[in-house]
Amino acid sequence: MATREQNKATLEHYYEECLNKGNLDAVYDKAIKDHISHGTAPNGYDGVEHLKEWVRLQLASFPDLHVTVDDWIIEGDKVVSRFTARGTHTGEPYGGLIPARGRKIEISGIVIDDFNEDGKIVESWFALDSYDLATQLGAFDAPEA
Repeated sequence: MATREQNKATLEHYYEECLNKGNLDAVYDKAIKDHISHGTAPNGYDGVEHLKEWVRLQLASFPDLHVTVDDWIIEGDKVVSRFTARGTHTGEPYGGLIPARGRKIEISGIVIDDFNEDGKIVESWFALDSYDLATQLGAFDAPEA
């Protein structure tokens, strides 16, 4: 049975390898095949493939994405991470809708990850202020001439 500290270490590895370094295969080591994601945009995939594709889309929009965990809360099999994500929108249109304009973003969010006894992520709840993100990306600016 994985300990609380081992679960935290799993997430530290996931954040560093997958999100900060772009090693998408790190998802497979950390989450079960039937992983359930809440709060991430539907992308036509299920389970761990959904999670991998969601991360790929973030990195495609923000090639310099860097995520820092500001706080950890560990209770039983759940680990909460309050994070700050920073990056520059120079890649794909975000969400397929917001064109890249080279804007820098800094957004905070919270993820709750539930682990199984083997130390794998079973289910995740993801939340951030989407309005703030869209504002930083210029989604509400007047169209450029």
